[in-house]
Amino acid sequence: MHQQKKERDQAEQEKLQKAVVESVQVVAEQMMDSINAGVTTVFQNQRAIEAESRKLEAQAAKLTSQSVKWVKLLEEFQDGLKELGDVENWAQAIETDMREINEALQTIHKTRVPQ
Repeated sequence: MHQQKKERDQAEQEKLQKAVVESVQVVAEQMMDSINAGVTTVFQNQRAIEAESRKLEAQAAKLTSQSVKWVKLLEEFQDGLKELGDVENWAQAIETDMREINEALQTIHKTRVPQ
């Protein structure tokens, strides 16, 4: 009787130990699943951030290139305006010279041609 009780207790204890081991395994698996899900989320977020970073870098390069083109066009425009200013000054100088020549010719004409 004592031996039977001892065997039943031992069988019960083994059953309980097996249940505890199984429960620990289930909890460990659930924890690992949770951790893996978090790691997966972090990895996916990292990939998305890297993709967005590459897009942003490409857009920044385009903007830089466009800005360089705009600066070049602006410089060419400013040079053109300077040239127009130079042409205007040249035209005014020619006009002044022509007036002086005209006045000189009129003076010469008046002095040579009696009225």
